[in-house]
Amino acid sequence: MKILFLVPDGVGIRNYLYSDLIPELRSCNAEICLYHKVSKSAIKEIEIVHKIKIENKEISDLNETFYLKFLRESTAYARLIYFKDFLKNKTILNFWGKNPTSFKLKAFYFSCKTLGTYLSKNYNLLRRYELKYEEKIKTTKAYQKAKEDLKILQPDFIINLHQRAPITTPVILAAQELRIKNSTVIFSWDNIPKGRLICRPDMYFVWSELMKKQLCLLYKEISPESVYIVGSPQFEFYKKKEFQQSKEAFFRQYKLDTSKKTICFSGDDKLTTPYDQFFLEDLCSSIQEFPKNERPQIIFRRCPVDFSDRYDFVLEKYKNDIVIVNPDWRVETPSQETNFTMIYPAYTDISLLVNTCLHSDVVVNLGSTMAHDFAVFDKPCLYVNYNPKRDENWSVEMLYQFEHFKSMENLDAVGWVNTPSELYPLLKIALSTPDLIAKERKQWLKKIIQHPLEKNSINLATQILEKCTSAS
Repeated sequence: MKILFLVPDGVGIRNYLYSDLIPELRSCNAEICLYHKVSKSAIKEIEIVHKIKIENKEISDLNETFYLKFLRESTAYARLIYFKDFLKNKTILNFWGKNPTSFKLKAFYFSCKTLGTYLSKNYNLLRRYELKYEEKIKTTKAYQKAKEDLKILQPDFIINLHQRAPITTPVILAAQELRIKNSTVIFSWDNIPKGRLICRPDMYFVWSELMKKQLCLLYKEISPESVYIVGSPQFEFYKKKEFQQSKEAFFRQYKLDTSKKTICFSGDDKLTTPYDQFFLEDLCSSIQEFPKNERPQIIFRRCPVDFSDRYDFVLEKYKNDIVIVNPDWRVETPSQETNFTMIYPAYTDISLLVNTCLHSDVVVNLGSTMAHDFAVFDKPCLYVNYNPKRDENWSVEMLYQFEHFKSMENLDAVGWVNTPSELYPLLKIALSTPDLIAKERKQWLKKIIQHPLEKNSINLATQILEKCTSAS
C-alpha cells in the first residue's frame, strides 16, 4: 500500500513528517510518497531523519482566476459571519485579516464581503457556492495535472497536512474523482473557527473530542462518522528521552546559569501580537525587583516566522538578563523568509524546543500554544493580559475572546498578568511554588489534546492503515 502525504508548506514538517508517523506506517510495509510544495533541502532533511529515500513530486501551482478567488474569498467571509452569529462571538471576524491598500483590491474585497454577507444568511446557499468553487477548480490546469500525477503515483490513501491551503483543493478533488481515499488533519487547536476549510475530504483527523464537536457543529455537512480523534504527533517529542539533554549540557551550550531560575518568553508573530516587544521589556523590568542573587534569567524564543527587528532595543537594553535561544528554522534565501513553502523547521529544533520547555521554570507570553507545551512537563504559563499601547484595531481583550480560549472556561489553566506591576509577584509564586499557579493546566491540556501523548502517531497511523485496507 502507498500513503501519499500532501505537503502544501513547510510548517507541518515537524509535527508530522519528523514524528513516528512515517516509521509506524513503514513498519506495516506502507510505501511513503510526498506530494509537496516545499524545498529540496526540506525533503532531504526528512529523508535523513528516517534514513530512507522518499518518493516525492512537486504540486503544480494553482493559478486562480479572478472569479475563482472571488468565490473562495466570498465563501470564506460568509463562513466567518456565520460562525460569528452561530457562536455569538464577534472576534471571529478578526480572522478575515484583509487590509487592502490599492483601489482595485479594496473594490475586490468589498465585493467579496458583500456577497459573503448575503451567503451567510442561508447555509444551503453558502454550501452551493462552496461547491461551485470546487466545480470551477475542476476546470483548471492544476486539477488536470493533479489527476495525471495521481494516476502515475497511484496512492492508496492521501493525507493532507494543512486543511486551509488552496493548493491542496485540486488534489483532493482529483483524488475523489479517481476514488482514492483522502483525508486531512486539522493543523492547530485554533483553526476550525477561522473558516478556511478549503474543501471537504473523505475524513478528518482531529486533536480531541472538543475539536470533533466543534468541527461537526460549525460544518453541518460533515458527518461525525468521518471525524477521527487521534491527537497530534507534535506533543510526543516531549516524551522521548533522545531529545532531552541534561540541564547542565543545555545551559552550558547557551551560556545559561544553572544556579538561576529560568523564565522563557515565547514570542508570537507580528500580526497576532504587534506589541510583543513591550511585554518582553516589562518582563525584563520586573525581574530587576528580585534581589540580585535571586534574579532569574530569561530565555527568549521568538516565533519561527518572525524575522522583524522589533525586539532589538529590548535585547540590547537587557542583554545581561536575556539569553536568545532562537528556533532553528531554515529558509532557502533571505528574500523568501515570509514564503511558507520555503521555510521549514530543522530536525534539531525539536530538541531545542523540548529542552527549552524542560529546563525553564515558567513561560510568559500572550495567548500562545506554548502554555500546552509547558503543561506537558507540568510547568505553569503566565498570560499577559493588558494593553501596552492604545490601538483601536487591536487589544488583548479582543484576543482572549477568540473562540479557542473558551476551552479554558472554569479552569485555572494559566496565571493572568493584568498589569505590568503584577509580573513580579506572580513570577515569585510561579518560580518558588509553581503548583499554586495554573493548578488545572494538565486538565486543560487533556481537554485540548488526546492522551496519552506518546500514542498520537500510533493512533493516526492505525486509522490511516485501517482506512487504506478498507479502501483496497
